[in-house]
Amino acid sequence: MSELKDKPLVAPLLDRFLEQNKGTDFRQSHQIVRSLRESIRRDLENLFNTRYCCVSPPAGYSHLDDCVLNYGLPDLSTINMTSFDSRNEFCRRIEKAVKRFEPRIRSVKVKTDVAIDNEDPTIRFRVEATLNVNPLQEMIIFESALNPVNQTVNVSEIF
Repeated sequence: MSELKDKPLVAPLLDRFLEQNKGTDFRQSHQIVRSLRESIRRDLENLFNTRYCCVSPPAGYSHLDDCVLNYGLPDLSTINMTSFDSRNEFCRRIEKAVKRFEPRIRSVKVKTDVAIDNEDPTIRFRVEATLNVNPLQEMIIFESALNPVNQTVNVSEIF
């Protein structure tokens, strides 16, 4: 365990490749943390905007629940977002997907507004979690907005 604490924090691999020709210096820890937080925001947005086919695996293949075939969220057009109970179920599905596919954050909680504004049909939800990348552990909060017309989700971090 002490081996992990001695390792320096590094920027996500994809970000290092993407920024390689832009002259970004990832050796400074605050830039690494900023890059890591942006990487998580981007990956959550991709997760929330990916839909999977709701087909249960055959009996005896329950381990397939965690495979890439189930990456994303189910079709959102089947969820009645006007019902508070349905929105809570939607939040539980998001929590489950984040816990399953985003290992860099822990203690995930997803919350939505109690009431919906009839003039603005956008469904807003908040993802609160702990950034858990050794040696860093800090709270991270993302505000997300689901457009019910085109079913796209925009994710932004709250600082």
